[in-house]
Amino acid sequence: MLTSLGDLQARAADPVQRVELCPRLVNLEGLVGVEYLAGDELVGRADRSAPAGIALRLPGESPKPVNFRNKSERNGFMELTGAHHGSLTLRLKIERVNPSLVKRTLEVTSEQPQRFAVSFAFFPVIEGDYSSFSGIEVKRVLYDTLGGGPEYPGQNGQTFPVAAIHQAGRVLGIVADSPAQWENRCLVVIDPPAKQLSVLNGDGRDPYDLTIKYDKPGTYQYKMDGWQSLAAGQSHRYVTWLFAEKAQSHYDVQLAAHLALANAKGWNGSALEAILRNTSYLLLRRNLMRPEGAYIFISGIGYGWKQWVSDGFYQAIALDDPDKLIAAYHSIFSDRVFYEDNAQYYLIWSVLVKRAGGKLNDDLVRQAYDFLRSHERDGIYYPPAAAFAVDNVSADGSQYKTYMDMLRYQDDDAPASNQGFHCGALLAARELGLPVRKEDVERAIAGYRRMYNDQQQYMPTSLKRQDHIGQDTLYGEALTYAVFGRKLLTDEQVVGHMRTSQKIKTPFGLRVISEADGSLLPGHAGHYMYGGSWFLCDAANYLVARVHGLPSENVDRYLIERLEKELAFAPAFNESINTVTGKPHGHILYSWNSGYWWLRREFRKRLGQTGPDAVEAAIDRKLGVLRDKWGLRLEPNQATLRPAEVSQN
Repeated sequence: MLTSLGDLQARAADPVQRVELCPRLVNLEGLVGVEYLAGDELVGRADRSAPAGIALRLPGESPKPVNFRNKSERNGFMELTGAHHGSLTLRLKIERVNPSLVKRTLEVTSEQPQRFAVSFAFFPVIEGDYSSFSGIEVKRVLYDTLGGGPEYPGQNGQTFPVAAIHQAGRVLGIVADSPAQWENRCLVVIDPPAKQLSVLNGDGRDPYDLTIKYDKPGTYQYKMDGWQSLAAGQSHRYVTWLFAEKAQSHYDVQLAAHLALANAKGWNGSALEAILRNTSYLLLRRNLMRPEGAYIFISGIGYGWKQWVSDGFYQAIALDDPDKLIAAYHSIFSDRVFYEDNAQYYLIWSVLVKRAGGKLNDDLVRQAYDFLRSHERDGIYYPPAAAFAVDNVSADGSQYKTYMDMLRYQDDDAPASNQGFHCGALLAARELGLPVRKEDVERAIAGYRRMYNDQQQYMPTSLKRQDHIGQDTLYGEALTYAVFGRKLLTDEQVVGHMRTSQKIKTPFGLRVISEADGSLLPGHAGHYMYGGSWFLCDAANYLVARVHGLPSENVDRYLIERLEKELAFAPAFNESINTVTGKPHGHILYSWNSGYWWLRREFRKRLGQTGPDAVEAAIDRKLGVLRDKWGLRLEPNQATLRPAEVSQN
């Protein structure tokens, strides 16, 4: 919390002053109103439709202002009380987290079972461009974090629940909490004509059947509606944040939202940490569709309200919250485990849950172990056809076995991308007390090494497809090293693969699969699994190369170059990058890239690297992100990485 003296001290200690945002209580005909100042300038008004910025809607009624009649202030902390609506009692706490960030916590208590929805508003008095995370908005628009794209047609989807106004070198905005904290009901309203920015914890929709389009019937189902619900005597807190920051472009607006949320949550060591951990937090959902764990991590709102093992795993470790790690683990069920590399991920996840003190799903652990051993021959894991391709067999009997490169493989062929995870899964099984001998692990490692193309010096996409280089082939070793500290391939193999990869890489990253000379395969266009560049794969290659002897300065340079390409169009990590155009493909704020933050941290620990991370520091400089006593802040004038600059390259 900031006191007046604290404000003065902050200004004196900070030669490049932050954009300030300060709440002030006002009297509005006997009601407590809240307005907002930037220095001495009024930037947010107390509006009669919601004097304190809070409006409430009950079933069968239109939204009404929540009228607080009592107030208290102490050391910069404000509390508003005296608001009652039917069986509900509401209390609002306002705290200035830093000179540019205000936290609002609404506590709602009900005497009787009650459904309701709340709007948390900010009413700008300045003129400027109204923005969502995606872009500038010129008319009223409502975005939903529930879904978007093919899973939920007709809905405007936004992963980052932020609404902002950008004017004259600064941005003011409002950020909602993770949808998981609001029972997956989290919406954004941007209304330029009304001069209003709002986030909502419900929109009053009637119940409807919510299903997942691309899963078999009955796998996921829920009766969704637009209401929060409290039982008699129950209370719940809803948190929103208001922020101010310097900004010259919409890119800066996006980055400012990231910095605000990261400063609020305390994961603000760098801009990279902020972006990656924010992504995990904003893709966290309550597991309302199934009876397992309390939380899931979705892959992206266009994929729907479901959790894959790999995506959930990388987000769980990135969030660095043991409770969510364990809860999301328990949301995994058998249909998600028995194909591709999911059984391997599940066993490795089980080890991390055990280390965190969580209870394991012993039955599913054993089933996952039996599944992967049943598909192992001479140490090599031969995955069955992918779940999406069991009825899609070519004339020669080959089938899709992996989501990464969309090639058909014969039954007796093994994608190299799985084998590193298989080695890690056997190490996990040993730690979990399953019947794995040291010789079993060594046989799997030998099988991994046997896949290597010694003549052309690279790891091919599979055991039998030696003429295709795969850049998804080392990230299994990266995870194995991070969790168990075990190197798998030889130094010569990894350094050889990286030497070859650097010779054939595109200007926009490594192609997930390509011809030996780096050119696209026939029928591939350079996006997604058809020759696109996947950040987590590229980054894992570089991390592993450091362990196998590549100098740190080379690894750091490669990571920085790749991160520049990833962040070229938005301060967000993408599903993939088109290696022909350099443009993002698929979801932005994509899930599993979040795992890079954790992998990098664990690699540095195991290698004894201390002090500031040179990669994070370099990206901060390129983005114009600085750190002061309050956390991260933005100086756009110091940035060298912005879309306009990149587009000229």
